[in-house]
Amino acid sequence: MTDSPAASRKIFKLSGALRKTGVRATVISMGRGKQNGSRAYFPGKIARVDGVPVIYLPFIHFPVLSELLSLLAFLPVIWRLRRKPGKKTALFYNRLSAYLPALWLSRLLNFNTALDLEDGATTVQGMSLQALKARLLQRVFDACCTGGALLACDALADTTSLRPVQSCYGTADIALPKEEWMTASSTFLFGGTVSADTGGLMLISAIKKIRATAPPWASRMCIEVTGKGDCLELLKELSHDETAPTVTVHGRTTDMQYRQILERARVGLALKPNEGALANTTFPSKVIEFASNDILVLSTDISDVRKVLGDGAVYLERDDADLLIEKFRWIVENGPAARSISLVGMKAAEAVCSEENVGRMLNAFLFPQPPGSIA
Repeated sequence: MTDSPAASRKIFKLSGALRKTGVRATVISMGRGKQNGSRAYFPGKIARVDGVPVIYLPFIHFPVLSELLSLLAFLPVIWRLRRKPGKKTALFYNRLSAYLPALWLSRLLNFNTALDLEDGATTVQGMSLQALKARLLQRVFDACCTGGALLACDALADTTSLRPVQSCYGTADIALPKEEWMTASSTFLFGGTVSADTGGLMLISAIKKIRATAPPWASRMCIEVTGKGDCLELLKELSHDETAPTVTVHGRTTDMQYRQILERARVGLALKPNEGALANTTFPSKVIEFASNDILVLSTDISDVRKVLGDGAVYLERDDADLLIEKFRWIVENGPAARSISLVGMKAAEAVCSEENVGRMLNAFLFPQPPGSIA
């Protein structure tokens, strides 16, 4: 794991689901952040997150030495874990070069090894150094992860030769339906990575167009933004103008702050472009989080979103700010119908991503039974 709150939350929830099935799941985190040149050193430590034991590897803000430390720090941890009783599976989050020594040691110690493939490589073509590295990592992981691959979406099966494969969309914390759903002012939440690749520019264009025409329904909209990304500053500029729809930019938040924002949100935006490079190479796991919290999902029609939520979401079929505005208007003016869709999405998320179902699926995938044996 690296410094990605969304990735961390997903891994912790999957580990928690596994533990409910009797598996002793432990998370090993690289503990890395963005280099700041301070040369500060952070020793390794052990903590618990929602009951899941987490081993944070040491990290130092020093170029080259930092990368070398990440390469080697896994090894003593893997060596100690070999003593744990029972079958062992090492699941690697995406194809990172920092994992290679740990991957090879895990194979040497007869761990079952599997790949958690969350993003398809978009730079494997051509002869650039980046493309060559991506192809090399793909071949190494495909050769060494003998236990197959967990996939963020079905289309990623075409990007790996690993078999078996199993799509996993995350774990849903099913909340109670919200008592007051559409009120005088409804919160639309846009979070995660706030960039052009996640629909940030389209959202900004839509806000500007709404403000230019000032339709009456816009006064019932407020947009809250969390996370980080290159569109965050542009949204902050919009937040200085109180013209409807109002915009509030939180940036990175604590878990408690984010839970409070989720509680008041009524519509969640997942706007990765339909025609973008990420449309079929990853799954916007935030849609599961939104739907399971009785938040209406407004999503582009990408990846496996429709497969999972079916009629339980409002879909943006084109990357068009005017169409996005029309979807906003419909939701605000048709509260009861929008609420019905939200409840359908909530049930769909529970059916596919409940902790019990995901835990059983992961257990069966990561610890397969020999042919003819009785589970």
